[in-house]
Amino acid sequence: MNGASRLVVGFEGPALTADERSFLAVRRPLGVILFARNLESAPQAAALVEEIRAACDPAPLLFVDQEGGPVDRIGPLLGVSFPSASSLADKGVHRVQECAFLMGRAARLLGFDVDFAPVLDLAIPGAGEKVLAGRSFGFHTEDVVLAGSVFLHGLARAGIVSCLKHFPGLGRGPVDSHLALPVVDAHDVDLMVTDVAPFTKLARSSDAVLVGHAAYPGFTGDETPATLSSRILAILRERIEWDGVVYSDDLGMGALGARSLGERVSGAARAGCDVLVVSASLADAIGAADRLEAEGLAEAPEPLARIETLRRRAAGFPRTPFGPEAWDALRAEVESWLEELSKPRAPRDFDGPFPS
Repeated sequence: MNGASRLVVGFEGPALTADERSFLAVRRPLGVILFARNLESAPQAAALVEEIRAACDPAPLLFVDQEGGPVDRIGPLLGVSFPSASSLADKGVHRVQECAFLMGRAARLLGFDVDFAPVLDLAIPGAGEKVLAGRSFGFHTEDVVLAGSVFLHGLARAGIVSCLKHFPGLGRGPVDSHLALPVVDAHDVDLMVTDVAPFTKLARSSDAVLVGHAAYPGFTGDETPATLSSRILAILRERIEWDGVVYSDDLGMGALGARSLGERVSGAARAGCDVLVVSASLADAIGAADRLEAEGLAEAPEPLARIETLRRRAAGFPRTPFGPEAWDALRAEVESWLEELSKPRAPRDFDGPFPS
């Protein structure tokens, strides 16, 4: 049994420690996610990605959170700041696709396989609009669907595997799930026709769905976090009929309260999450793998089959070796695009006659 085959794990710093290298070789996790703490420069990041790949057979998938705005891991490596989802949406959906394509190309050139994006949460005034701080494409479901669709297309053009988040929608959440449990006070019908609708419409255009940590009493009748709720996962599997990979949100987040890591990991797996994200430390990754093995959850056939499909999807995108010349050329392209983006949006011509 190998519990790590269902894990995306995080490491400590910009270089692998001996223990991390050993964990990769022996436990062989599905994936590794890199954060700002791991990324100092483009050459260093590309070298770290290659070192991680070489340490494990089969090579793990490399994950990144790259949305732009407040969640921008790659922009600093280019010496730029990619714009937020909200500011991009204001510029037009074609700008959303262009940005996703540029971010995806940069991620792919560094060696990443998967971007935990796009965010499909609604920017609900007084809640998601504030808590998510520009990470949403808009308040209206239709706007989020359109922007999310072209973002997915941009990532696919760049050769990056995508992920919709945070199912069933954090837009009504009154607090940040990194710190505490958001309790969404809304009727199930209201949620289905608004917050859940972007996931319903775009799931089949994406490669995976990530479940958030908020509680939805309107769906479940209690305050169980979505990642630990089989009722929430049933909405995704049965009502939406999503048959691809489902990730948990990071299981180290404050929304899960006083539960032990083991309770979080086994709870998310039993609720229906295929892949468990445990990014805080190597100790947590080891503990999570051990817990899955001890409870007989390491080799559940359906999750492993979906994970294998995800691996094949990622393997189908060609990789371009990192090189300083290619990186500098991409930087110049991004800088030029950002300069163009900063110009006032040109008014569109009206094709027909004005009504009398």
